[in-house]
Amino acid sequence: MEKIKERFLDIEGKNTFTRINPSHIIDLYVGHDEQGRYAIKYRGNFKPESSIKSVAGIAVNQYKNEDFNTLQFSLMHNDNKELFFTFCEDIIEATRSIADNRNAYKTILDRYYSWKKMFSTPKKLLSESEIMGLIGELLFLRDYLFEKYGKGEALRSWSGQELTHKDFSYNDIWYEVKAIHSGKDSVKISSLEQLQSKNDGELVVFSIEKMSASYDGIKINKLALEILNSLEFDVRKDLFLSAIMSQGFAFDESYDEFVYELVSMTRYLVNSDFPKLTRNDVNDAIIKAQYDLSLAILNNFLI
Repeated sequence: MEKIKERFLDIEGKNTFTRINPSHIIDLYVGHDEQGRYAIKYRGNFKPESSIKSVAGIAVNQYKNEDFNTLQFSLMHNDNKELFFTFCEDIIEATRSIADNRNAYKTILDRYYSWKKMFSTPKKLLSESEIMGLIGELLFLRDYLFEKYGKGEALRSWSGQELTHKDFSYNDIWYEVKAIHSGKDSVKISSLEQLQSKNDGELVVFSIEKMSASYDGIKINKLALEILNSLEFDVRKDLFLSAIMSQGFAFDESYDEFVYELVSMTRYLVNSDFPKLTRNDVNDAIIKAQYDLSLAILNNFLI
């Protein structure tokens, strides 16, 4: 990702491009278009589709000359450049082993269709607590669920902002993931439904320490990109992008100011004896409640 940024920043002048890599199978170029905007383009012998439309954040242009056709994507607004660089990285990775022009063109368009919603959605940055929460879910997905269930099943188990009230659920088991600052001895349970279930589940708590922006630690942009690049199939990439978008995340360089070190991950069995408030415990007049749960007295439930 840093190499992609450097490539763009090293290129000067309008309508100036450089090939991604001499060893890359297809002809991909990054640079600046005729208006000086960041752009990536593909040259090849393909039949252009006429129905491709630009979105609010990214312009699509197709043209031909005697020897080849060109498909080009240009960034409309520089405040989305981190998102655009990540989009370019995804295209590069997705086409590394595709030699056929027609398949390359289709693959690039498929990646564009997956990303365009993120470009067209008005951007609102996550708060620090939301950043930490998403980092916890990403770490749990990468370091535990991928290995336990496989990447496809793990991604399908991710609830995101759906109405299940659980972060992850697979068959009869569910997982609620929390991320707290190192040294904190409690977690916030944000609803009566969050730990309520007829089936046993797990409360997973990540303790993370905030570091300086220059520290080589966990950054949400880097973590999300690493997971995206580890997914072999487009359908899995689409599931992942939909899940992080549902939580309000889009790649943005502002997030690089938030850097963390993982201190610990602790798992607790949430069964009928686990201390919790559920809808069954409160009067019907109480329609919403939040509470803090002390971790110091949960040792009997440690997994």
